[in-house]
Amino acid sequence: MRPFIFATILGGLAAVGSVAGAVYYFERPSILRVAVPRDSEDQAILSAAATGFADHREAIRLKLIPVADLAEASRALEDGHADLAVVRSDVSLPPSGQTVLILRHSAAVVLAPAASGLSTIDDLRGHRIGILQSGREDNQRLLDTALAQYEVSSATVKRIWLNLSELRGAIEQKEIDAVFAVGAAGSESLMDAVSTVAIAGHGAPLFLPIADAKAIAQRLPQFEEINVMRGAFGGAQPKPAEDFDTLGVSTRLVARDSLSDETAAEVARLILATRSTIAERIPIASRIEPPATDKGAALPVHPGVVAFLDDEQESFFDKYSDVFYIGAMCLSVLGTGLAAVATRLARHTATDADKILRRLIEIAKLARCAATTSLLDVYEEEADELLAEALTPATVHALSVNRMGALSLALMQLRHAIADRRQSLAQQQLTRVPFAPRVVRD
Repeated sequence: MRPFIFATILGGLAAVGSVAGAVYYFERPSILRVAVPRDSEDQAILSAAATGFADHREAIRLKLIPVADLAEASRALEDGHADLAVVRSDVSLPPSGQTVLILRHSAAVVLAPAASGLSTIDDLRGHRIGILQSGREDNQRLLDTALAQYEVSSATVKRIWLNLSELRGAIEQKEIDAVFAVGAAGSESLMDAVSTVAIAGHGAPLFLPIADAKAIAQRLPQFEEINVMRGAFGGAQPKPAEDFDTLGVSTRLVARDSLSDETAAEVARLILATRSTIAERIPIASRIEPPATDKGAALPVHPGVVAFLDDEQESFFDKYSDVFYIGAMCLSVLGTGLAAVATRLARHTATDADKILRRLIEIAKLARCAATTSLLDVYEEEADELLAEALTPATVHALSVNRMGALSLALMQLRHAIADRRQSLAQQQLTRVPFAPRVVRD
């Protein structure tokens, strides 16, 4: 019985250790590497998110990997150097990337000084256009797409790269005829660009719409149509004076398709939950939004994010219900087997105790009719041996209180029986001594 108890204790300790190990494994935070363009608004947003996750001890932690540009961020994801990456829909989208969140939609805005006389994209032929530097090659490709739609040869449009600080001087000195900028409609960067053109051109700037943006997006799904509303850039005289359509792109946080559904969904949930807090410090973060979950979308969305947004996530017990069911059956069978072994061992010990009890009762009966004291000595010696057998540790731990009481009572009765019989034999011995009459001699 003792080995069985020892094995049971070891099994219990092993089970507790296994549970503790499983809890540690599932509760430890998952560290995700994020490739993001260096010194960008996206780096600031994700850095704030990473700090928030760590402060609140979330199950997801972000480790930022700053890279040179959007194209390099895409390569880092595709090469397996990152789990998440910030990419733009028109710049080297990684084949294995799936959208987790849309960080913002950016509009391609073409505007010209008030006295330029330009009104359409066609008018750009033979003119000079200043491209604000925020990803030179990326924005140039976007401009070429818009020009190609209107059959304006790229060679007929001279490009000049400018910083925002250089824009006013370039307009005033007639170095450029128009400006091409990309950013979220109403964002600070675009507001500053529009304001600078208005000041340098001495009047509200002229906005050149890309009216066929919808047709371009239908042909090239990495682009989209964006409607810029009247007054989006403020001013006493609303800028623009009326709504216009233009070409747009989306900046996205994408994940490798091998990232688990639960992890991708948790990233989306946590960033959306902290969006307003981050936006207090970085206003552009308010543009973060969940992707559309339409089936057959040209830019795929991670299935874990789709399940989260459609409220179709499986709970832990839903996902592993079969495992729990099979495990419960196995444990039930194992428990039944252990119970059967324990019952058999206990029954074996109880059977031995019953034999001792029956023998003590038999000896008590025999002792009452023993013919000699030597036979009583034999019975008393056997009783001592039975007592020693009943008091072994294995027997004592297995016996119930009732059996122990019965054994004690039987042994007590046996002792009384032997004592009574000894006394009876002693009296009989005295009565059997022959009477010898005293002889009187004269």
